[in-house]
Amino acid sequence: MLICRLLEWLTIILRAVLHAKMLVLIDDLIAYLKRPYLARIPEKVERPFNLVFKLAFICIIAGIGCGMLTGILIGLKIIPDPGPSVMDHKKMSKVLLFVMAVVWAPLTEELLFRAQLRRFTASIAFIALSCGAVLSAIVQTDWAFLVSPFIFIILYLVYRYNLSRSITLKFEFWKRIFPWHFHLTAICFSLVHLSNYEKGIGLLPLGILYTLPQLAVGLVLGYTRMNYGLKYSFVLHAMYNFFPVLLFLSKY
Repeated sequence: MLICRLLEWLTIILRAVLHAKMLVLIDDLIAYLKRPYLARIPEKVERPFNLVFKLAFICIIAGIGCGMLTGILIGLKIIPDPGPSVMDHKKMSKVLLFVMAVVWAPLTEELLFRAQLRRFTASIAFIALSCGAVLSAIVQTDWAFLVSPFIFIILYLVYRYNLSRSITLKFEFWKRIFPWHFHLTAICFSLVHLSNYEKGIGLLPLGILYTLPQLAVGLVLGYTRMNYGLKYSFVLHAMYNFFPVLLFLSKY
């Protein structure tokens, strides 16, 4: 996909200046994103702070690169200008903004988007919730979320009476659909950030082109969650949000 291609170009550009272990990490990330799988989380991660800083560097570079690509698409009028951000007119104390961006948002988003990646039933709930969100966007009403429980019940019954009787059957099915679910999760994560714009879901169906940075970061966070654990994806998410918030606060 496009993000994987961008990461490959990034690897070529940085290969001459980065440490060998950093390049190994980038190569492993790209290989995983091409074919996500149910990786085994190591009991102990060597040099965890070093790992998180490397992943944060990758997130920042990928986010900036994708942001520049979005800016080029807008500048060339390939996609329309998304309009003002909600932060342009929202008044919020610096402390509250910092807590929301660096603590609350990473915590809730990791629990919603990444925690369920290793739980089959939770993934079913996520899919049902996503269906409700899509329907709400289409009909422009919150009542559409009422379909989510019914979708969950249907999917769970299919799972309960067709897959759960055999661990092997369940694993093979999950192994087959997991790559699709992994990328769907990253796409949903990026589209949620359309709420950063005043037009919000009104930017659909081109919405994902405005949230390419979040898509790239969402893929890296998914890789981190699956290969190192949820606590690492949370810390990485918080660290990534810290830098733009710091720049934003420095202007005021």
